[in-house]
Amino acid sequence: MPKVPIMMPQLGESIAEATIIRLNIAVGDKVVADQEVIEVETNKATMGVTALCAGEVTEILAEEGVSYAVGSLLGVLEVSEDELERTGEKSMEEMNAEETQAAEPQTSDEEQNLHFKTEDGGYREPVLVEPSIKGLPVPTGKQGAHYISPRMRARMAELGLRAADISAVSGSGAGGRVTVEDLEGFLEHIKTWPYTKASPMRLAVADAMRRSWTRPLATVARPLVMDKILDHRRRQALKPGPGKPNYRWLFDW
Repeated sequence: MPKVPIMMPQLGESIAEATIIRLNIAVGDKVVADQEVIEVETNKATMGVTALCAGEVTEILAEEGVSYAVGSLLGVLEVSEDELERTGEKSMEEMNAEETQAAEPQTSDEEQNLHFKTEDGGYREPVLVEPSIKGLPVPTGKQGAHYISPRMRARMAELGLRAADISAVSGSGAGGRVTVEDLEGFLEHIKTWPYTKASPMRLAVADAMRRSWTRPLATVARPLVMDKILDHRRRQALKPGPGKPNYRWLFDW
């Protein structure tokens, strides 16, 4: 019987991955078309992955609590020929055949989202995704590195840190300068902080807050001539202000 993939869909224009929250199916379950089989969470919302066809679940490759890239194979459905014809979907065999005949073959396994089979006859594992957030917690103090030595800059480059990331580190060097020893001590200290796994949405919020410390604030101003409006307002008998609102003057132009 034909097999149809359950894949991580493109859940949004800027969404590249999603985390599995709940598997609503198990191997051997019967599902119907458009049934929500997997619940996932992106950095924006919680959504559901639906089955393309009615059939039986023969394999589940996804795990709860793990993030997968868009296009990853999450499971396999075994469907009938009639169901495949009714829905107009393509089987995994047809998808593989089309990809093999493509004029420009893909260059890496990660780009071959529809290449399901491996050399031993099994299915490719879905592409795992690690959070891309770097840096230390948002600074809580105003003490910081007003001067960074070359040695310190080299160590920060190794860790992928910026000056804003060490703003909360108290320096023991001359003039409050943060030394490499201060940074290493701070890194050891934060390892003892309570740890709880955050959702993709909270990770996105934390990353945006951290990045906000490194972005300059800018105010855009434009001049506006209000002479005619103010002159018109002064000529009105009833002035707008606190109390009973009177909007008649807005329409007496």
